[in-house]
Amino acid sequence: MVNNLTEERVNSMTEQELDEQRKWLFAENIRIKELAKNLEDERKLIEIQKGILEKKQRKNMLLSKQLENQKNLFDQQWQIMEREIRQLAIDKERFQREKDVFRDNVYREARRGMEYSSNVKIFFKGVDDSTSLKKRYKDIMKIFHPDNTHGDTELIQAINQEYENQKRYYLGT
Repeated sequence: MVNNLTEERVNSMTEQELDEQRKWLFAENIRIKELAKNLEDERKLIEIQKGILEKKQRKNMLLSKQLENQKNLFDQQWQIMEREIRQLAIDKERFQREKDVFRDNVYREARRGMEYSSNVKIFFKGVDDSTSLKKRYKDIMKIFHPDNTHGDTELIQAINQEYENQKRYYLGT
């Protein structure tokens, strides 16, 4: 109920109408104060929510930066790991080559240290006829032939000498 009161209208009103008008103005004043209070409460609530939202945004920014830092750290660790794995593969190959060289050197030293004439007799140990002698000789030649990886000319000469000695022995029997 909107009341347009002018001064003339107020002067012409009766006492009862003035009381009604006062009551209405009083009620309207209370209603407006309540609306103002509600608006102020809503404004405070909005300010609180705005503060909470800003805190969440700052927290999200910090988390985003932290995640980015963790990603960068992970990438750096991954690169280090890849580099170390490549280095490990290189070291493994170098170790294998060194191992092969060492093994070959040990074999060479073992052959050099062996007196062929005295140790060759063990190759024909257990041979008791010319057929088994011939078979053993062929097997030994396959293993120690100079064209093989671990073949040696001096050893073959010593084996041939022992074979001839054994062959004469079995032919003479």
